[in-house]
Amino acid sequence: MNKPIFQDYFVSDQQNVIITSRLPQDYSPKTQFNYSKITLITGGIGLHIINGKPYSIYPRMLFFTQATDLHIYEHAQDLSLINIYYQPSEHFFLIKGFESLIPKQFASFHIHRFLDKNSALLIRGSLDKLIASQHKGSIEQESLFLRLLVDLRYCSYFYDENNTNERRILRLIRWLHANFHEKIDWNQLADQFSINVRTMHRYLDKDIGLSPQRYLTKLRLFHSLYPLLYSNKPITSIAQDIGFDDHSYFATCFRREFGLPPREFKSTAAGQSLLSR
Repeated sequence: MNKPIFQDYFVSDQQNVIITSRLPQDYSPKTQFNYSKITLITGGIGLHIINGKPYSIYPRMLFFTQATDLHIYEHAQDLSLINIYYQPSEHFFLIKGFESLIPKQFASFHIHRFLDKNSALLIRGSLDKLIASQHKGSIEQESLFLRLLVDLRYCSYFYDENNTNERRILRLIRWLHANFHEKIDWNQLADQFSINVRTMHRYLDKDIGLSPQRYLTKLRLFHSLYPLLYSNKPITSIAQDIGFDDHSYFATCFRREFGLPPREFKSTAAGQSLLSR
């Protein structure tokens, strides 16, 4: 997806829906408002920490956060996103109880979802209409917000059973997010998801800009950050937990990715500095 070019909209404090393209550290609604949020990643990669659990994020990922959730972004690399903030349905005039369309955090794949290109275009069309309604009446805005929620439910990976190559790749990526710590045989994995290895390489390289192995390595490294900083586990154990059998290779990959060895990251303030970028 192209980087969003529209301006941010925050017309009044009474607004029930707000859309912004700014990064979270630069902007969020005033704290006295009870806003939940839908986020669409449009570019870059990073780590999304929600209620203490880390999830890797990348373009065309969609996720939901509630007003009560604690979440931050860490180690963001060229991250760009669209936020749709919304108040509870009792504040809306027309649509009530739409929360039933919003997934709750009882499983990561319910709050973090993947969109294929056609779905992402459909959602962007719905967003453009919602953006255009920001200065119009609340009834039109609410009806378009409901349309967006319905489109999101239809398009998001968890609900869609289409079996195209791209859908298979999305299922494979979802599997990697849940099983990154396991030994990966790319030929067996390609067979498991009914795709060939060349197709898998082509889609990942085109959509994410990484080879399958490079993406897996980055995924594993991102998942090493929190236990390095916030647990007492030995580095060798952490490396094994995330799928590295060779501690030296883990240290080499970590330094290449983050610019310092894991032991230094764990034992100094450099780790906190890195995660605050």
